[in-house]
Amino acid sequence: MIVVSDTTPIISIMKTGQLELLQKLFGIVYIPKAVYQELPENETFLEEVRIVQECEFLYVEEVGNEKSVTILRKFTGLDAGESEAIILADEKHSDVLPGIAL
Repeated sequence: MIVVSDTTPIISIMKTGQLELLQKLFGIVYIPKAVYQELPENETFLEEVRIVQECEFLYVEEVGNEKSVTILRKFTGLDAGESEAIILADEKHSDVLPGIAL
């Protein structure tokens, strides 16, 4: 199963101490580079940054089509992480929508 996540589901599951459930359920979870970059921008997520860096089943991926991300952001008002998660999910033919199934 191919899964792409936005920031909020990852942080929420980390706060419950159950991050390993993602690996048990999905094997690998992809997060877009913008999602990864959102974490250190918020000082309350410093521990989460360390966890993501050390996590063997969270893969940080770059979006292939930046133009699509720009268009999506412009017309929807979504932030970079949300927009990249949607585009990356489409590019990888994800089995679930980012942030919704997690």
